Amino acid sequence: MAPLPQRWLYGDAAKRVGREVKRFCVFDGDTPVALAQVVLRPMFGLRTSLITRGPLFFDIDTATRTTALRGLRRALPKGVKLASPEERLKRLSLSAPPEIAELDLTPSLSELRAQMNGKWRNGLKKAEATRLKVARLEATPVALMPLLQAEKDRQAAGKYRALPPEFTLALQEVAPRSLRLFTALDAQMLFVVHGNTATYQIGHSGPEGRTSNAHNLILWEAMQRLKAEGVIRLDLGTLDTAKAPDLARFKLRSGATARRLAPAALI
Repeated sequence: MAPLPQRWLYGDAAKRVGREVKRFCVFDGDTPVALAQVVLRPMFGLRTSLITRGPLFFDIDTATRTTALRGLRRALPKGVKLASPEERLKRLSLSAPPEIAELDLTPSLSELRAQMNGKWRNGLKKAEATRLKVARLEATPVALMPLLQAEKDRQAAGKYRALPPEFTLALQEVAPRSLRLFTALDAQMLFVVHGNTATYQIGHSGPEGRTSNAHNLILWEAMQRLKAEGVIRLDLGTLDTAKAPDLARFKLRSGATARRLAPAALI
């Protein structure tokens, strides 16, 4: 159930784009109690250790968690030591706590469909009525290029900040079998499978796709195929109701649940 930024394939991709990555396991005696994948990068002129969506703690009590965090802090290289964890640390918060949207894929397909918001489900029915077909493509660099170019254009326009498209190409290089690319008309969505979970990476829709509700159909197809693979949770990414309200509504109306993470903090 580890989030993508704490999976080894994420770290391997970060190395491929020039980042230094370190991995730590904290022990209490002979018993492992915490894991952390750390990406080191310069920030504000300082060497910064960044633990995204981590550390990951085993089932331990609060006192042991505090001790593990202290040990991890000592093990990190000198410089700024930041974490944006799943659960709040007893540290001064440096940001507002982000929210993510998650789809639980363990219910039956009929239950998953029933959980959708009525408007979202109607959009799906509209797409199905057109006999629109969703194709899964092999996620080669050539197949990914239209999606990555659209992503690069959006980021260059300053619409939002996210991982650069080059990171997705690095993922394709280090773990090509983890990628699931779906397309219908001029719409695409890309997912990354990691263990028993999956994460929505990027998507794009042109005029035809928006008119036909292609993303509704693509996401529903992805939910079915990922569930068949044994994926039990789909992370749809962060919710930004201020800067991207339409996207936030799309994610939540698909049947996803909002979950608030902890704020970033110094460790």
